[in-house]
Amino acid sequence: MKKLLSATIIGAISLIGATLSGPALSAEIVLKAGHSQNAGEPMDLGLKMISEHLMKATGGKAEIQVFPNMQLGGEVEMIKQVLTGSLDITSPSNAPLTNFVPELKIFDMPFLFRDEDHMIKVLRGPVLQDINKIVSKRGIRLLGVYNVGVRHIMSKKPVKTIEDMQGLKIRTMQSKYHMAAFNAFGANATPISYAELYSSLQTGVVDGAEAANTNYFGKKFYEVAPYWGQVGWTILTAPIIMSEKKFASLPADVQSALIEGGNKAAAWEQDHYAAIDKKRLGALKEKGVTITKLDTIPFQKAAKKVHDEFLTSDDEKRILKMIQDTK
Repeated sequence: MKKLLSATIIGAISLIGATLSGPALSAEIVLKAGHSQNAGEPMDLGLKMISEHLMKATGGKAEIQVFPNMQLGGEVEMIKQVLTGSLDITSPSNAPLTNFVPELKIFDMPFLFRDEDHMIKVLRGPVLQDINKIVSKRGIRLLGVYNVGVRHIMSKKPVKTIEDMQGLKIRTMQSKYHMAAFNAFGANATPISYAELYSSLQTGVVDGAEAANTNYFGKKFYEVAPYWGQVGWTILTAPIIMSEKKFASLPADVQSALIEGGNKAAAWEQDHYAAIDKKRLGALKEKGVTITKLDTIPFQKAAKKVHDEFLTSDDEKRILKMIQDTK
């Protein structure tokens, strides 16, 4: 499996490298894509894979120019640019996107997915097609959905049960759905800037936070919050979005290639990120982090309150059931 994954990654990167280093093609249709990750990270490589597929499928008629590392603005700014037509494609975190496309809030619900395998089955099945029909009414076309990691709880003191969460100040994203989830778990959800998280943990402004193995390790949060409660309260997503108006204006072969390329790139990224995340857990063990596997059942019961509060329309309830019924 490791050899197969490595070969896939190397092949994808080689393919992208060949495209970028080869002679420039005079494409008739040039689309712009912007995102927040650094060049060479999974999201960046995925968007370049879409461009490669688009060029091959259309015989060089269409391509995508990818601008990483917030060159075209922050996530909210790029969402606005897509909606107004000044940017063609972006892949923001789902939480800020819900301010513009509230129907996508379902991806921010706690314990929506049983685990990463379940999430991948959902994102590659009919649920996404159903959601696409709904969000198209908001002027958005989904080309795919990236995996941005299973989220757990870091803390300055051990958290072994949901009772240990009571009264803890836990940093969350500035998302009412994330805040509602941690308040339901008994914590005091505290939305602060991600850039301030390390110092806030260090000085006791917050008692803990939620994160994936990747950023908990990468940002060295374990130095100031050495307890890592594995609970998988959510799996963050980053939809690949395009203006429905722009999509509809493109020739049929370009539309088909974008859909095929988006599905292909999203599937690759979902597997790639999952593999990286698992490796980071091993690295955290080597760092001596205290890792606890929490009983998720009490958390899941608390999460139902959040589902009931926010998923109120017939469409939302129907899609939730579709996700829960996916085997």
